[in-house]
Amino acid sequence: MERLSKKSIFSYALGDLASQLVWTFVGMYLSVYYLDVVGLAPAAASAIMLIAKVWDAVNDPMMGAICERTHSKYGRFRPYILYGTPFLAIFSVLTFTAPFGNGTAGVLWAAFAYIGAGMLYTLVNIPYGAMAAVMTTHNDDRTKLNAARGIGMQIGILIVSFGAALLLTKFSGSSETITGKSYTMVAILFAIISIPMFLIVFKNSKEVITPNVSKEKVSLKASLKVIASNKYLMIVVLVSLISMVAYMGRISTMAFYVGHCLGDFRWMSILMSIPSIGALLGNIVTPWVVSKLGKFGNRNALALSMLLKGVTFIWLFFIPYDNITMIIIATIVNALVGFGFAPTLSMIGDSIDYQDEKTGVRSDGIAFATYGLSTKLGGAIGSSMGIMLMTAFGYVAGAAVDAHAQMGINITTNLVCGLLHLVAAAIPMLFWKLSDRDADAIRERIKARNAASEA
Repeated sequence: MERLSKKSIFSYALGDLASQLVWTFVGMYLSVYYLDVVGLAPAAASAIMLIAKVWDAVNDPMMGAICERTHSKYGRFRPYILYGTPFLAIFSVLTFTAPFGNGTAGVLWAAFAYIGAGMLYTLVNIPYGAMAAVMTTHNDDRTKLNAARGIGMQIGILIVSFGAALLLTKFSGSSETITGKSYTMVAILFAIISIPMFLIVFKNSKEVITPNVSKEKVSLKASLKVIASNKYLMIVVLVSLISMVAYMGRISTMAFYVGHCLGDFRWMSILMSIPSIGALLGNIVTPWVVSKLGKFGNRNALALSMLLKGVTFIWLFFIPYDNITMIIIATIVNALVGFGFAPTLSMIGDSIDYQDEKTGVRSDGIAFATYGLSTKLGGAIGSSMGIMLMTAFGYVAGAAVDAHAQMGINITTNLVCGLLHLVAAAIPMLFWKLSDRDADAIRERIKARNAASEA
């Protein structure tokens, strides 16, 4: 089978870059927008985010199942990228509007816009993520594809991390008070940029792996049962769930940490850009790191990245707020170990192949939807946890932040995040027993089986 072209790999990477422009901006700034701009009650904002993510947890497997049963001239996954992208762009903008204020109608509008944006993100990104497992049968191409996706993701996060704060202050005319209109303007800008990127993914990414014809008619119940019994997929799902609780818990409170602990919102651009630059470098060297970590290269790379991130987040917790130099150094060290994304995606692909050989049922869409479910559920828990922890420690929007409230923000942003990463590091080391060589052998046997069934 033909190897992936550089054009295909580059085009696929644009999809995650576009995703981050719309969704990282939501994840990074929506809590601040709801609380400090719109004036929603913390309990209402927390409830909206939790309900939206719980619904996403239900919605993701549904989308995966729909993809599995889609038959079109564009394949199983590509049409959703083509038709869903414009609507995702529109709702990402609506999320940063508040036409009804902060009363009951305002809460309902916020819920409608945020839940709608989440559903459309699922509509586009579940198919997008699943495509990586069906674009090639070559392990090194799959590693390059996932590493390129990770690079695209980090460039997108970097643009949002560095650019959003600058754009917000420019549109607001001040770094002290960020206006609601400025959030809307930045959301519009990112939405417009994202659309052509998704369309390039649609045009240049092709599906070359299809389900075994004799096993294609599989019920949703049977597919879900097989997915639930896939021990290797469940390992990745658990690691992703825990790490996303940590990640979104930190993201949702980072603006509060910078503004109320460090005391200057302008540090947001630097401190949120450094992790993206580090992870960008991490994804570039991922194939090399994986090759140097033995026959369990992907597993070991994931666990090592989680371990080192956990240690450095805990280090950040103990650094005094006025020691900006040390905070930047610790953030740089934390960033440089960000090479765990591509191995995670490769391990999902390996788990799909493992299931395919073992059961004869290939469920790329549902498998990636299950992974998406874990990340969104983890994000929901993390975002809600961040707001509620701050509130428990005495944070009140618009009121002076005392030392006790600062401690709550720091605990959520750094300490809890670090401890959760240590837990996530231990799971694959204890339970993942499928080597990279075993996964290669499985793919060869599947290829031979499918060829024989088509003869």
